[in-house]
Amino acid sequence: MADRFLVRWNMLGRIKIKTDVEVITYENCIEVLQKALGKHRINADRINFLLDFEEGSQPLLREKQYRTDIDCQVVDNIANEIVEFKVGFQYGNPITFKKRNTVDGKIDAVQEFNDQYLLTDSDSTNQELARFMEIGGICNTYIDINEEDYKEGDSYYKRYVLDPRSSFVIYSSIDGREMAGVTYRKDSDGVWHYTMFTRDFQFEIKNWQVQNGNETRDMWGHDVRSGEVNPLHIIPITEYFRSYDRMGCFERQIDEMNNLNLLISDFSNDVDQNTQTIWWTNDCEFATVQVQNEDGTVTEQVVHPKSNEWLQTFTTRDGKIPKVQPLTVNYDYAGILNNIVTQRALILQKCNVPQRNDNSGGSTGVAMSDATGWSAAETAACKEEMVISKSLRKEIRVICAAIRESTKCPVDSPLRDILPSDLEPSIKRQKSYELSVKTTAIATLLGQGFSLEDTLDAVQLFPDPAQVIERSKEGVEKKQNLSEEETEVIAQSDDPIHQIGNSPTIDGNSSETVEVK
Repeated sequence: MADRFLVRWNMLGRIKIKTDVEVITYENCIEVLQKALGKHRINADRINFLLDFEEGSQPLLREKQYRTDIDCQVVDNIANEIVEFKVGFQYGNPITFKKRNTVDGKIDAVQEFNDQYLLTDSDSTNQELARFMEIGGICNTYIDINEEDYKEGDSYYKRYVLDPRSSFVIYSSIDGREMAGVTYRKDSDGVWHYTMFTRDFQFEIKNWQVQNGNETRDMWGHDVRSGEVNPLHIIPITEYFRSYDRMGCFERQIDEMNNLNLLISDFSNDVDQNTQTIWWTNDCEFATVQVQNEDGTVTEQVVHPKSNEWLQTFTTRDGKIPKVQPLTVNYDYAGILNNIVTQRALILQKCNVPQRNDNSGGSTGVAMSDATGWSAAETAACKEEMVISKSLRKEIRVICAAIRESTKCPVDSPLRDILPSDLEPSIKRQKSYELSVKTTAIATLLGQGFSLEDTLDAVQLFPDPAQVIERSKEGVEKKQNLSEEETEVIAQSDDPIHQIGNSPTIDGNSSETVEVK
């Protein structure tokens, strides 16, 4: 009952932590933190439950009362299958940033921004971010200036993925803006350390006292600390969430997954019970053996048959024919197996995970995409992409602030002039079966005079469009500016029918024949 209650209680999403204060200062930061921790710990417990569930900790919600010696507990970890698909399909390609179409120039700055982003190992950290987000619904990143550990060739800033069980963001209950970002840890002595970032200050809190900043005196005459100035003047912790209900990708189907595990386990139990069957006999006489007891008396015991043993029977003295057969329940095994397969497919369908093969009888193109669930998966990914882009834009503002405050970034670097409004996140989902369609679309759009920037923005094919534009723009514009006669000559030279003269076997490259008289 406790486990079932836990599942029901868990299916509520993550709480958005809010505060009623208008400004967080050193005077009220501890009070705000204490109130926020209560809601955060509820979120942390729910995320921890989901992480354990995805790893396979899925106890059966029933207690076997009969044949307790046979208790198969099978976990079909379909939650892990859903998460692996979501992380691979939606975040399997590096996230990059492209120049907004309304911005002139700054191609070099955008390219340098992408290089700096990749130097922070963003391709791998985004996988960690995506896993937390798909399982628990939320996750956080932290941006810091790379000063002490900087070496030539490193990024000018550091980017970390914070465990959502030990970090959170506080919002204003008045207008919804971000008020503070918090991360905490427990040291070896069991003391909790909290770091709270606001737009203007950074508070290091230990034993419920601010430990950093200038000393001041409170109303009681006690010495207190005021906190340090936040050099970025922006909250460096960014909260990511995959949907506005803040739920994991499989959270709504937990009850169905528990039922599927129970169904498979009961089926396995029945197979095992038939293998280790109990004999049912009628009109049978079994041999007896004499057993000497501890007190010296002798008793006779009937020798009953066991599983996997030969059983020999005889006609009884009164002429009755003995009957021996296993005691079993006749199940519709084909129906149960079909129910298991159907229920499993239904869970994947509800979580927008497509089939692994096409069972629709040779359908192709859009029909195959719809029949196997790829269209639904793409639609769900597009919706999630729009939500994630909001968090990415917030993180862009933090990264730009960290680059401007970095003393390692050259004063003449184009990165110092780039603005958050110059960049747009680019999240790609590469599908090989669309390659021919996309290349045809690119060729058609360029042939109709569309710019390379607009074409690559409409047809997402390359991981980094900025690099493609920089390397290929001149060649594309040169080909677009060809005259009709030049275009026709190129087309004819590419046509196989115009290559006959160059063939050594088809009327081409032939040597003159000298007639010998």
